[in-house]
Amino acid sequence: MANDVLSNGRLQENTFVQRTRNDRGKQAPDIPAVESRNWLLHRHYTRHEYSACKLLIEQELVKSDGHEYANYLKGLILRKEGKIQDSLDCFQTAYNVNSTNVDNIKQIAKSLLIMGSHRRAIDAYMEAEKISFLPDWEIYHGLGESHVKLNQLQEGKKYLKRATEITKNELPNIDLAKLYLLEDMIPEAKNAYTTALNGNPQSIDAAIDLGLLYLKIGDSQRAFQQFGAALAHSPNCVKAILPMAYVMQNHREYDVALSKYKVAAQTIPESSILWNNIGMCLYAKQKYVAVSMFVFKGIF
Repeated sequence: MANDVLSNGRLQENTFVQRTRNDRGKQAPDIPAVESRNWLLHRHYTRHEYSACKLLIEQELVKSDGHEYANYLKGLILRKEGKIQDSLDCFQTAYNVNSTNVDNIKQIAKSLLIMGSHRRAIDAYMEAEKISFLPDWEIYHGLGESHVKLNQLQEGKKYLKRATEITKNELPNIDLAKLYLLEDMIPEAKNAYTTALNGNPQSIDAAIDLGLLYLKIGDSQRAFQQFGAALAHSPNCVKAILPMAYVMQNHREYDVALSKYKVAAQTIPESSILWNNIGMCLYAKQKYVAVSMFVFKGIF
């Protein structure tokens, strides 16, 4: 091999030294990466710094129309802002750049689901399932939601069950429980909510829904416990405050119930149920003048 002969498995030393000297002054070519600032985009997004993130996204998109991650994050932010069609366009652009990225397809499917295009969402989720290397609970959850929206309850149940088997996330179990309730399957619904809480004890939605289920079957003590658990994580959660106050009201603890209703009134001042319950508490306390003032002036 001419001068580049191997000596006992190694290049001759003089050849190596000569090459090192020749290459010493050379520098690696400066090749700009299309998505070199993805880390900064990700940091802004995960910190909920959406204004800064959107500004950086636009800068990146000016540099390159085919910026997959910038379009992906822009779609997520637009969807949070309620601009579902615009978000779908961004996810579609990201998909056009990289059609093998399952996350792009999942977000397209999710936007379609939100928009009410349930059959198209199913098609997109099925495409995502085909290219996913591992079972993905979000895909099965989305398929379950889509089928339920189309009133295909058994098919929806099948996919929701599949999702619960591969994740501890509470969402599939919550939706499965709601499906059981539609079929008046109370024990199964209770088990699904309990499983959701076992996997995620801090789930406010699961605790509230389980509390409402207990309230429905007349177990006010366990209902109260679940509403209390939800309020422990979110003290101003109106969805838990209202039913908890209702339990107190039924136990004739009117002052405590009124204090809870007063907190709720700060968030939902136009709730007819809220003001009706306040009126009933005042009536039970025989504060008829206060009830009259409440009815005619709407004050508390």
